Amino acid sequence: MFRVLSVLLAASSFGLAPGAPVLAAEPGALPALYAVSGVASDDQLNVRAAPDAGAEIIGALSHAQTHVEITATNDDQSWGRVNTGERAGWVSLAYMDRQEGSALPDAGALRCFGTEPFWSLDAVPGEDVGWSEPETTLPRLRADALRTAEGRFEPYVLTFGGPGQDGTLVIHPVEACSDGMSEQLYGLSGDVVLTGRTERAVSGCCSIQPQ
Repeated sequence: MFRVLSVLLAASSFGLAPGAPVLAAEPGALPALYAVSGVASDDQLNVRAAPDAGAEIIGALSHAQTHVEITATNDDQSWGRVNTGERAGWVSLAYMDRQEGSALPDAGALRCFGTEPFWSLDAVPGEDVGWSEPETTLPRLRADALRTAEGRFEPYVLTFGGPGQDGTLVIHPVEACSDGMSEQLYGLSGDVVLTGRTERAVSGCCSIQPQ
């Protein structure tokens, strides 16, 4: 809890205020959604265990697959890291087209989640937020627009609430965030504080979602 609260206090000290302007996403910012491109209709794009054409094949993407979240790239940005099954893998970016407006702060939807305790939050900034855990599922809560500290690209902050319930989600881009239960790797960490009828302070990972 102390780590989560310190993150929220730090965001406040950076000058976060209601209505603060949000800077446009940095060029090439990740995570972002991509679509498979240039693959024949009778073929597929292999997902490999490492960013190398000779690495083990651990999965595949359809020739027409869209909304593929790239969470990181290798050093020369020729391969992108994706999640497939219960692990992370790599695809050649020569066959992936970036979907415009899919990176923060422009992304239309997010999903955040954690383990021990298990929880999940799905959000459409500017619309609503859903919260669930094994013992509690809250009604959809109204969400404000995603904001950042003034003059900064991060952290991203989403406030939300409803009758008797308020919450704050703070998101940081990171090199790798693990859910602790699989070998999947994500590019965003998320801290959530709920106040009101349900009180929680939890940390986990976040993922860009298609809207």
